[in-house]
Amino acid sequence: MGEEKKSWWRGAVDKIEGQVEKQKRQTAENEAQAGSLVIEKQFGTSTIAIYDGGYVRVSKVLNTMTPLTPYEQLKSITYREQVQDRSAVGSALYKTPFDSKEKRTISLTIATDRKVHTLSTEKDWSNRADKSGMALEAAGRAVLDALGAAAPVAPPPAPAAPQPDAADQLKKLAELHAAGIVTDEEFAAKKAELLKRL
Repeated sequence: MGEEKKSWWRGAVDKIEGQVEKQKRQTAENEAQAGSLVIEKQFGTSTIAIYDGGYVRVSKVLNTMTPLTPYEQLKSITYREQVQDRSAVGSALYKTPFDSKEKRTISLTIATDRKVHTLSTEKDWSNRADKSGMALEAAGRAVLDALGAAAPVAPPPAPAAPQPDAADQLKKLAELHAAGIVTDEEFAAKKAELLKRL
């Protein structure tokens, strides 16, 4: 019985170690493909990193980017600010001069090949999240623009070789027939084919 437990335990450990190694290899491949880090900023409680290869990593854990945080291909990034009037909402009994009747919510929407990350937070007095959101949007768009400009442009299709006009071919065929180069049967068959094209 003891040997069976050891064997089972060894099998479980081997399986976990195999998965860890596979994850390490995948992370190394992703790092190579992602390219150099362009920007890494905190937005609300999330940390976002954008790479010059067109990849992004979004960690929703405050100030934590782990090797397990996936690399995703960046498709678009948009920063928005929304203002909501709070004057009609219940007011506090004691207000300070710094209280505002507006609630400012800022959001960052990151679309990737895997999913859409919608991150939002309230705008604070320091504008730290506001500045981070604008910087992330600018960096993400710059990376996407650079990749779009660097993408090879397919050359325009070569113009098709001009097809000889059927009337011109009939004329040449008649000349060849008159010169005795083309037989009566060949002339009749080719003439019928060319007349179908007209």
